[in-house]
Amino acid sequence: MDATERVKQLSETKKLLLRKLLEDRNVGGDTLLRLEGSNLKILREGSPILFLFPATDGSVSYMNSYLPYVPEGWGVYGCQTPGLEGERAPFRTIEDITAFNLLAIRRVQPKGPYYLAGNCMGGLPAYEAARQLQDAGEAPALVLHLMPNFNRPWKALPGEQSLQMRGFMDYTYIIERILKVQMNLPFERLLTMDEGAQMAHVVEHIQRGGWLSGMDLERFRERMTTYRANLEAMLTYRPRAGFGGRMTVLAVGEQARDEVEMPLDSPYAAHLRVLDHAQTDIVHVDADGGALFDGSEPHISRIGVALRSLLEGGPPRPQ
Repeated sequence: MDATERVKQLSETKKLLLRKLLEDRNVGGDTLLRLEGSNLKILREGSPILFLFPATDGSVSYMNSYLPYVPEGWGVYGCQTPGLEGERAPFRTIEDITAFNLLAIRRVQPKGPYYLAGNCMGGLPAYEAARQLQDAGEAPALVLHLMPNFNRPWKALPGEQSLQMRGFMDYTYIIERILKVQMNLPFERLLTMDEGAQMAHVVEHIQRGGWLSGMDLERFRERMTTYRANLEAMLTYRPRAGFGGRMTVLAVGEQARDEVEMPLDSPYAAHLRVLDHAQTDIVHVDADGGALFDGSEPHISRIGVALRSLLEGGPPRPQ
């Protein structure tokens, strides 16, 4: 089966995910919270509220797949990346992303207890929010990192000096993982081009491959601007020690993929490297970490069982 046939057979969830990752700024049925200057998305009304920080792409609609596993009655708000919809310039540090989000969060909920969680890179602002709240005299009730145990050569990937190339590599990784295809993006050739030519070539390559035939260059350029800002924030984050609370990590990785070990050398694990081991509660789930993005079964159900148990305060069931 070629790539075009695979795209035709994708679920609507995966098609939506790909468009959201690569092009569209606001695809899906999530509702913007009607507060001036707020980037929060209401995924579900209720109380208490679970505030979710997204991965590097900055969108939150895919988190709808988490909702069946959040206890009934709870609210779920996605902390969409500031600037994703062109309403402002994106921030370039985790501290600034977090401070902006906390202003919005505290307008919704002035006092604790606060329930904070983040997927992948989103674990960093979740930790930073807990730390900033602690400095303000608040003790978060939950700080949760949904961590995909992606088995990548983290130290060999481009750093903050090559943000666009790193972004192309990240997008290639997730597309190949979701579609189960090889994109064969010519990275060595891209290195010989300026950034504008790189962008045009990548869009042409994706269009020619049939992965997203109607992809728009300007939309992708806008997406990459936000992605690069978030990537820079993640790669340059130096978390401060001194957080006195606990961090719970839902480490999601499939034994069949050899993704059991947490990627502690990844940039989205930076906060874990400054926490005392005694402060960290780790729950391992044998499931594909990609399901945290595409909601694929049976993996999201396995993740969901552990997530619900954590939110309800009980021990997670073994997976």
